[in-house]
Amino acid sequence: MAKSIARSVAAIVGLGFLVAACSGHGDTGSSDNGSSGVSGVSGVSGSSGVSGSSGVSGSSGNANGCVARAKRCEGLNVKLCDDAGNGETIVQTCLPSQSCSNGACVGSVCVPNTKFCKDGAVWSCDGSGTSTRQQQCAVGLYCREEADDASCSAQACSSNQPVCDGNVATACQSDGSGPTSGGMDCTKTKRACVDGQCRDVACTNGTKSCQHGDVYLCSHNGTDYSLLTDCRTGEVCDGDMGSCRAQLCDPGKVSCDGTRVQTCNAFGSAWLPGALDCAADGKICVSGSCKKQLCGAGRSYCQDGSVYNCDSTGTVATISQTCNAQTEHCATYSGSFAYCRANDCHGGDTVCADNVIKICNADGTLPVSGTPCSATQFCENGQCKDLNCVQGSSFCKGADVYYCDFTGSYLSEQCVGDTTCKAQGTGASCAPLACSPSSSTCIGNQIGTCASDGQSLSQVTTDCTTSTSVCTADLKCAKSATDTIGVAESVEVVSASTVVGDVFDVESTRKLTELQMQLVLAGPRELRWIVYEVSGQTFVAKIDKVVSSVAGTGFYSSGALNFKLTAGKRYLLAVVVSGGDAVDYIDSYPFTGDVSFGTVSGRVTTYYPGSFDIFNMDPNYVSQMNVTTESP
Repeated sequence: MAKSIARSVAAIVGLGFLVAACSGHGDTGSSDNGSSGVSGVSGVSGSSGVSGSSGVSGSSGNANGCVARAKRCEGLNVKLCDDAGNGETIVQTCLPSQSCSNGACVGSVCVPNTKFCKDGAVWSCDGSGTSTRQQQCAVGLYCREEADDASCSAQACSSNQPVCDGNVATACQSDGSGPTSGGMDCTKTKRACVDGQCRDVACTNGTKSCQHGDVYLCSHNGTDYSLLTDCRTGEVCDGDMGSCRAQLCDPGKVSCDGTRVQTCNAFGSAWLPGALDCAADGKICVSGSCKKQLCGAGRSYCQDGSVYNCDSTGTVATISQTCNAQTEHCATYSGSFAYCRANDCHGGDTVCADNVIKICNADGTLPVSGTPCSATQFCENGQCKDLNCVQGSSFCKGADVYYCDFTGSYLSEQCVGDTTCKAQGTGASCAPLACSPSSSTCIGNQIGTCASDGQSLSQVTTDCTTSTSVCTADLKCAKSATDTIGVAESVEVVSASTVVGDVFDVESTRKLTELQMQLVLAGPRELRWIVYEVSGQTFVAKIDKVVSSVAGTGFYSSGALNFKLTAGKRYLLAVVVSGGDAVDYIDSYPFTGDVSFGTVSGRVTTYYPGSFDIFNMDPNYVSQMNVTTESP
């Protein structure tokens, strides 16, 4: 049988007792593995429960995900990733005398980068303090330790040199076969034998502690400390865990966990759960202390006629503005903000407000309710008076546009040059004349002479409707007509999801069969062709058609369309580009406004799919496009 003797027999015996005392379910492999955690019967589930076979169960997840079923070490904790790879739980907590390596608890910790004797074999301790059996000494040889090194030798010790026999300091026999009997019993002086000498005990052998910010191991039979782990930047030594852990906070600092006050542990490696819940007293936790919430966080409010600002926690309010009591009062809006507002009126006066007769409050504010005027009346000088128009509408008066509000009618837009007022649904706007007086033109698919009003024919020379035809731009009858609007005078970048197109006032009822627009498309785009019709003063989409995967430069077509353009109505013929920006060609004023079925009034560019009205039209530009129509 192989024989072994250590530099300190007591150290070997002590180490054996330590392993035996701390081990649970041992590993019989070649590694010096200890127990698999703090032993129990069936374990207690939870965030810190003790488990017999799987260690300490935890609940903290890994927000960044992990490798399914993989284990890793965090201090003395072994963490296991769940089957879905979404989070981790603590499945085992190693003993203080153990270390965690590669997702497992391994043996009693040893002095890193040393060799020692155990059970007649040479064991090697790596840089993490984990030991593995390196060599089994042959029969007749001793395992011998010297200066943190060990080897198989024919002698148990050096002849006549100091050696330990348990915790007794003695000398080696002259033949090197082992310690001589007798000597000094170090136990009597409460010391420990190391290298044949009694030395003061500094710590409990095999335990870990923090020194100089690093993890140290109590070694050499409790007489010395050896560096076990050098904590890196951003790490601290956690004395309770006996390992380096990420620094999460400053030791002793207080903070908040919801409504609870929490304190950073003595090492800065974790927050200690707080017992003080501010909510129990109707308070909130702010910077680690309980405070009463006085106001809405980040809001302002009125108090005693002044404006107060509430801080981001809602616990401190400061006056920000003092309202002049003679001319102002504190008012709020949106329920969250306050300001000094000029008085609406003089206390006791009868006034008009939003077409309602009201009596001013003593503080200069208007009351909520009053006496409303009817839809055919307007409020003036505290009295209801009759209107001569429909409130909230525009209408034509002569050649100009007038608007009716709660005070009556007034000139809204003067139509100048070759434009005149045209009714558009329930509203009105300036639009180009259908034709120039005395010129040859097409109105109602009839060719003739334009009357003096610029809106009708004084004489019909050719009626295209008799042959189910339409008149073309060159004043001929044909089964279909294609009008080209504008010239490629300049270009403009059109952002994705923007409506772009031209506005037409139709004088001849037609069936729209195709739209084309000249575009530059840098990559595949989706074109949504839309026909809008004015209702009241709002453009309302009537039809749309999508053409996908279009790219390049040129006139791009909507394909076949079938929509009736009715004489006397206004339309927007447009396209929306999706999938990226586009470039379209535009023509600026003066441009040719006449088309075979009416006039082109201007251009619209606006966000899709938002709503928009006739006031979104720009009369100074048109987009270059082709419009094909035929008899309805």
